[in-house]
Amino acid sequence: MKRDFLEGLGVPAEAIDKIMAENGKDIEGAKAKFADYDDIRKQLEAANATIERFKDYDEVKAEVEKYKAELRKSQEESAAKIAAMERSSKVNEFLADKKFVNQITREHISKQVADALADGKHEGKSVKDIFDEITKDKADILKDENAPKPPTVPEMGGGKPKGDADEDARIDAIMGLTKPKDKE
Repeated sequence: MKRDFLEGLGVPAEAIDKIMAENGKDIEGAKAKFADYDDIRKQLEAANATIERFKDYDEVKAEVEKYKAELRKSQEESAAKIAAMERSSKVNEFLADKKFVNQITREHISKQVADALADGKHEGKSVKDIFDEITKDKADILKDENAPKPPTVPEMGGGKPKGDADEDARIDAIMGLTKPKDKE
């Protein structure tokens, strides 16, 4: 309320002073009720900031859990790869002195033995036991060093079989034949 308003109504000056004083008391009383408004507003701002930090905390916590899960998965994969490498090394070491009929057979048998070591059915068995079990009753896996060598067949044109030149000369000498000079 303003003094001009009361003067415009024709209220005497003494009454205006009393009204203004009483109005001032009312205003101060109302202000007293809200005196701690600034303090409450600051507390509210601090509480809101704390809540915001907790929101970030939840996000960070979720990310940490995600990274922990990824780490566990990576560690498990690495452990599996290391175990596979160890099994493969163990198998290759065992098969090193074996003479297979070809490289494809070596690789296939090596994979079968390594896979058998990995599954739980063969736990406690040695590489030799597993190899013997896989190759049991199977022929043509390993070379037979005692098997007779196939004969050398001469070429179709009536020529000599391809062989060692020294051996050819020795045979010619035994038979009393001499080599023509233009042939070497």
